[in-house]
Amino acid sequence: GVYVNEVRGCLKAPEERNSHTHQEGTIIMAAPNTLPLPNNTVYVNNLNEKVKIVELQKALTHVFTQFGNILEVQASKALKKRGQAWVVFDSKESAEKCIKEMNGFNFYDKPMRCNFAKSKSDIIAKRDGSYVARPKKPMRNKKKKRMKKRKQESKDSKSNGKKKKVKSDKPGAPSGMAPSMPANGRGPPPAPSNLPPSVPMHMNNRNGRPTMSFPPRQAAGPNRLLFIENLPEDIKMEEIDILFNSKPGFKETRVISVRGVAFVEFDTDYLAGLALGQVAEAKVRGEKLRISYAKS
Repeated sequence: GVYVNEVRGCLKAPEERNSHTHQEGTIIMAAPNTLPLPNNTVYVNNLNEKVKIVELQKALTHVFTQFGNILEVQASKALKKRGQAWVVFDSKESAEKCIKEMNGFNFYDKPMRCNFAKSKSDIIAKRDGSYVARPKKPMRNKKKKRMKKRKQESKDSKSNGKKKKVKSDKPGAPSGMAPSMPANGRGPPPAPSNLPPSVPMHMNNRNGRPTMSFPPRQAAGPNRLLFIENLPEDIKMEEIDILFNSKPGFKETRVISVRGVAFVEFDTDYLAGLALGQVAEAKVRGEKLRISYAKS
């Protein structure tokens, strides 16, 4: 609700956007067909909508803090506010410098667009004494009915929700034992538990010993864990650390040398993406590495 005027202005027709009304303490006046006046809030759009809100706020704070003290970063997963954010600086000078430096900056594979916000943020309005509380809009009838229906469905599911007992498909299987478990209690050895949960594993029998094999990987979304493939079996952790320990946000490396793979963890999705772009063509012992986001 803090920046609702900004979003509504983007959805109106051009002639409607150019006409403006003044509500003291909440809207910065600007003449028609001109850019918003300099203020403390930077409006950022054309952001990657697949990035989680919490991670987006952290990444924006990390990138924008170089221009000055940040009071707050606002973003929302609501449909009308996706791909947008509002960064409130302590001073107008910081906001102006941020816009000059960051407009067009490639952020999560998309060039961000930066400009001054049309609306003064509540935190600034409260600081300068011009804050005026906006009245809450009455809930529409359709929304009321929808919420009432959901509550009723929730009550019905709770009253009728009884867990059914799972019966074993195999006759004669001892009670309390999984259907796939043989009656003698012996089954295939469990998969190793010391690997990241994102590693897909299958158990194959080779030379009488269980080994791991990795199925073909599918593209994963941005996250803070990178997956490194095509490593020599005798690779050492120090050889991989040389590639990544100078990158911002680097935390640790985990190597699975027997499979020629490794995992490199960073503080945030954004910093992992920066490192991925910088080492995309990296080689170890003359062999090009395959580097991608680990499946989360």
